[in-house]
Amino acid sequence: MKYTEVLIAGGGAAGIMAALAASESGADVLIIEQMGQLGKKILATGNGRCNYTNYYQKAECYRGNDPLFAWKAIQKFGQKETVNLFKLYGILPSDRNGYVYPLSGQALCVRDILNMQLKSAGAEIHIDEKITGAKLYINKKTGKQDGFAVLTNKDRYFTKKLVIAMGGKASPVHGSDGSGYKIAAGFGHSLVMPVPALTLCILDEKYTQDWAGARTNGSVKAYSQTGCLLGKDSGELQFVAQGISGIPVFQISRYISKELSQGGKPYLIIDIMPLYGKREIVCELLNRKNNYTYCSTGDIFKGLLNNKLAAALLKKCGLSLKRPAKELADTSIKKLAAVMKSWHMDVKSTGSFDKAQVTCGGINTDEIDVHTMESKICRGLYFAGEVIDVDGICGGYNLQWAWTSGHIAGSAAGSSVHVPV
Repeated sequence: MKYTEVLIAGGGAAGIMAALAASESGADVLIIEQMGQLGKKILATGNGRCNYTNYYQKAECYRGNDPLFAWKAIQKFGQKETVNLFKLYGILPSDRNGYVYPLSGQALCVRDILNMQLKSAGAEIHIDEKITGAKLYINKKTGKQDGFAVLTNKDRYFTKKLVIAMGGKASPVHGSDGSGYKIAAGFGHSLVMPVPALTLCILDEKYTQDWAGARTNGSVKAYSQTGCLLGKDSGELQFVAQGISGIPVFQISRYISKELSQGGKPYLIIDIMPLYGKREIVCELLNRKNNYTYCSTGDIFKGLLNNKLAAALLKKCGLSLKRPAKELADTSIKKLAAVMKSWHMDVKSTGSFDKAQVTCGGINTDEIDVHTMESKICRGLYFAGEVIDVDGICGGYNLQWAWTSGHIAGSAAGSSVHVPV
């Protein structure tokens, strides 16, 4: 059995930060990652450019059953501390409307510099090694807890402090398979059901193939089957063959996923003409009908809507794309305008974990000390990153949570190594 003072389970963003913080506290650190490289998911962030934090920070940027848990932690180590620390590491910031990227514009540089820092700090790194179990180590002489025994597919380890930073279930191709939940459960921790977040909505509608590839600025609201507002957002909507995507949909997808997981039947209300009122749209369509008498129904939307979106709209309203515009009844025009302002769409599901950027749910934050990320159930056990019931909105907030929770957990674990459990 090999010995280390602090063992970090998971080599993603949170695990790397925890390892760095623990090393800086003077502890001997071992980080174990099941993938063939550390920080693989970092490479996919910000479309390969790594949006590693955001200068705009508010409590509502972070979600969870306790919406203030993350915000309290951010007060201890937030975006300012992250940017300053990264500068010390050699990662200079580039501010793009509050979204912070490395000056190089490459996620690879961020990952590589963090790896260089780990090696400089003397942290031991094991890759291609999967943690399969962990349990309390009981001192046979005293009968008291004296650390943790950790089992992998390659070896056994004894550690004074254990930091679980194994991610959630989103994007398993990058190493997040939910195995951290099982290990946490073995120590008595409860779980807020994990569901996909920051993902698309798959619709139970017949016209989605028609609009595939279309984009437009609009607003989206999600409702429960009883009509309760679940969430809303606005911005560029992206229409795909399965349904609807884009950042506004991503931002509210967690609420839709939770509603679906509870057996609900949520629906969306989309406004694809947010700058115009229903009456203005009716007048515009009537003018086009009267002026373009020689055109088809589909033609009156040219310059107003994307052609593919117009085709889907007409199918939704039961109207032919090729029907002469002059034959459109005024009632049909009013119906078209009503749908453009309030398009009802039934949600079949959200994207799977394979297509989700982050997990909603995780280890119950009621069981974690926000000041140290230490378990309230098992002393010496810490958590960091997506494994915890915290998920952020788009814009660098999930990486910020990884840096925040990782730094707090690693610092606390490293500095308490020689304090009796």
